[in-house]
Amino acid sequence: MRILILSASTGNGHISAAKAIEAVCKERGIHGRYVDALKYAPKPFQMWYGGGYEMVVRRAPSSWGVLYKVSDEPNISYKVQTRMDYGFLFKLRKLLSEEKPDWVVCTHSLPQPRLAELRKEFGFKMAIVVTDLYPHLMWLRGEPDHFFVPSEWSKKILDDRQPGSAEITTITGIPIHPVFSKTFKPDDIQKSLGCKPGAKIITITSGGIGGGPFAAALRALFSLDREVHLEVICGRNEARRRDIEKRVKKMPFNSKVSVKVRGHISQEEMALRMQASEFLISKPGGLTTSECLAVGCPMLVFHPFLIPGQEEGNAEFLVKEGAGAEASNIDQLVSVARDLLDHPEKLAAMRAKARSFGLPNAANDIVSTLLSLDRESASTSVPAL
Repeated sequence: MRILILSASTGNGHISAAKAIEAVCKERGIHGRYVDALKYAPKPFQMWYGGGYEMVVRRAPSSWGVLYKVSDEPNISYKVQTRMDYGFLFKLRKLLSEEKPDWVVCTHSLPQPRLAELRKEFGFKMAIVVTDLYPHLMWLRGEPDHFFVPSEWSKKILDDRQPGSAEITTITGIPIHPVFSKTFKPDDIQKSLGCKPGAKIITITSGGIGGGPFAAALRALFSLDREVHLEVICGRNEARRRDIEKRVKKMPFNSKVSVKVRGHISQEEMALRMQASEFLISKPGGLTTSECLAVGCPMLVFHPFLIPGQEEGNAEFLVKEGAGAEASNIDQLVSVARDLLDHPEKLAAMRAKARSFGLPNAANDIVSTLLSLDRESASTSVPAL
């Protein structure tokens, strides 16, 4: 079986999910190739689609939230976006003719409209990996053959939106790197982080793009009167890393709080920090949420970091199910963080809840399901003697 995995380079989550599936294919000796579908569009569209998304998320997140919600209905905005996605990805035909896949797996909705036409020519089947807990209308385009969703909640919403889809939907979780199933030794954690023995570790990040009032949040946490070590992850935002490092040097001395500022780190390094942390302060991106659940790391959702739209549903899920907490402003961030540190029994309950929803083997389960569906298709296509 040949699997082509398509995503789009807008943020990190969609790509990480695609690469996780690709890695499983390689481990199992299956032909699976990940490709950034956006590279098969004209340069101006690439710049607008990828760069424009990051710019809006950083500078005007509320505007992105409006766009997200408006396009979640079959209106003019949805139709215009679908027409653009179809029109600008005309070069995908060349890729399909070269790859000749049995299945095309999408971890981003961008290629779906064009694939709906190309599948008539090349005969492949299309599977959709929904990389957020809430399935936006864009994921339903192109009449997919199968859906992979994060949770029962996601499956129900999808079936409400497209009645009958439950029959072709499998709950696998969102594909994450297998390193998030690894158990790190305390000595490895201590050596990697270099913090005081006994210090409680809190990791803070606002995602790979790095939006929101990061400096203000860190400055407030620096005032905690608890023995804590703050792991500050700035992601791909190198300018932010340099700025935060300068600000940390100017902060008033606090003997109880230590800080380490880092830029982009590997998935293994992030898995280690999640496992070591009392909780993660972050925005609830689809992949980050799944990673936290797999590791059993409670998330303190800081709403000013959150990308309105897709991440609101993720936050609602975490808080409602008891796998996370939330803070709407700086004052709440400090008070909730202090409360969690002072009540380990709350954190223990949140860790247990997170693990109960964790599905660390999503990528492997997706590939296994595709193999099973492929065998079923082959057996039904063989005429009886």
